[in-house]
Amino acid sequence: MCSSRPPQKLRLFPSPRLTAPVSTQLSILDATVARFSPTGAVWLFCGPSPSHAILQSSFVATLNDFPQWAGQLQWSPVRDGGLHTERFGRPMIVYGCDSDPGVEWVISKTEKTLDSIVPSALERVAGNATWIATGFPQTIFLSDTKLALHDLVDYAGLPGMSVQITEFACGGYVIAVKMAHPLADAQSLMVFIHQWASACHGFAKSPMAPPTFNPGKLDSHASGSIDGDVADQSLVDTARLLPLHRFDWWNDAKDPAFPSFLTTTSENSKPPFPREKSKPPLPLSPSTPGPWSTWDFSRPVSHAMLHFTEEQLSSLRATTRESPGCRPDISRLDALLAHIWSAINRARGFSHSDDNVFLNVTLSARTRVQPPLPDSFIGSPIFLTHIRSSGSEASATSLGPTASAIRETLKLFTPEKMGAFLHDAAFESSPQRLWQAFLGHHHTLVTSWLRLNVYDVDFGGGTPRYVHAVMPKMDGCVQVMDSSREIGGVDISLYLDSLAMAKLIQER
Repeated sequence: MCSSRPPQKLRLFPSPRLTAPVSTQLSILDATVARFSPTGAVWLFCGPSPSHAILQSSFVATLNDFPQWAGQLQWSPVRDGGLHTERFGRPMIVYGCDSDPGVEWVISKTEKTLDSIVPSALERVAGNATWIATGFPQTIFLSDTKLALHDLVDYAGLPGMSVQITEFACGGYVIAVKMAHPLADAQSLMVFIHQWASACHGFAKSPMAPPTFNPGKLDSHASGSIDGDVADQSLVDTARLLPLHRFDWWNDAKDPAFPSFLTTTSENSKPPFPREKSKPPLPLSPSTPGPWSTWDFSRPVSHAMLHFTEEQLSSLRATTRESPGCRPDISRLDALLAHIWSAINRARGFSHSDDNVFLNVTLSARTRVQPPLPDSFIGSPIFLTHIRSSGSEASATSLGPTASAIRETLKLFTPEKMGAFLHDAAFESSPQRLWQAFLGHHHTLVTSWLRLNVYDVDFGGGTPRYVHAVMPKMDGCVQVMDSSREIGGVDISLYLDSLAMAKLIQER
């Protein structure tokens, strides 16, 4: 159980603080993720822990390069006929004010030991290389303070970022970070974490490039004029041909299977109605009702960590490339995603089904625009595409067709198509109305943290025993990351209906 001693909380700011307010409208894609769960990760270390003073001073030194994260995340003022950033549902960050909320900094202790929370890397990959992590107590390591716009309404005085340091009874420690998603995706978070760890050692240079915070740079890649009153229909038509779900949160609330706990944020994503009586209703773009009957929230969900060695990954790609009709350019990740999606569909009982199933894949826009944005571009320049297949085809053990479909889908997002997509998204009446993914029995949602070197983080007491990506515990959620250098390979963090999870592990 946790210690009864209450955690210590304070707010941290850059030093010296800015003396003039700065207001920055966030990007077209930042606006689309305002409803997403927070970006976050938990690093668990054996110890010894650096002193609180060193951790805090190095954090502040790092925050000097990310001053916006100590500011106030809020909605941009709405102005009819204004720029694309002045339409409803566009977030902005204001910093350099006396009223800045700062970053929440929490120091906590627990009576638990590191060994009681998570086994070592070697123990996790023993046997069938599967660690059942359902009991991992994610919440005790994360601050319970709400983040700005957590409900799409409240923001005043609420931080956009929180950091909690938790000390184990055994001398180990935990560093956990949680951020409002419009401020940072996983890649942006890791730019900060690597720089903070370097500062903690007194090093001037981080393994990742210095941060680039310029949301307008992403928006500049949108084709056509995005500040006009009407979208370019030819660009809209190009964008709508891309495999992008358009599930509608507003209409879904009428579905009897729609969960009531999601109603509030659905309502909060709507602009005030009615507008001026002389103006027509806001036009809504085409959308699709979410398949809520396929997602049973009452069923228990299990969490497992599946490990794949470098040899297994290379062999999986080689075998897949040799299967009939497979593209010669599929990557190791293509083959791995085809493999895990196939296993999930078999475990869900789709081996002989004609039902459509979907693999939803999170992509970064950084490398898909021209010229590309730097790896250290800060924000959430992400979107989700999908691969659709029949249940029986997606359950096949011959992975060539599925891996090829994944590769073909990813290659669709050329700079030209990205320009059209950004143009279309810039004109949405409310960017939070549409969801490009889904979860539940027919859907799998994948997020990759590969090549972010999450296990190479060292604050002075050695690299972490375990890195936990903060993900919602929901059926069909998949996260991929590189393992520690100690064991190499890749870890898949999988959340799945408990019955299906038991079948998948038995097959593995």
